[in-house]
Amino acid sequence: MQLWLVLGLVALIIAIATVIVVAEDRRIARRAARARQARLARLGETDPLAPGQLQADG
Repeated sequence: MQLWLVLGLVALIIAIATVIVVAEDRRIARRAARARQARLARLGETDPLAPGQLQADG
């Protein structure tokens, strides 16, 4: 009985850690995309990756 409780808690902790890591990765990717867009905007250029991203998201 206690073994299943411990295993359940370990699985719950791993699941929560996975969700946190995925959320952080997405946040970092969005931040990098905004920085890339701002850098290109300062140079007066358009983002060459934007059309591919629109197709991949849709």
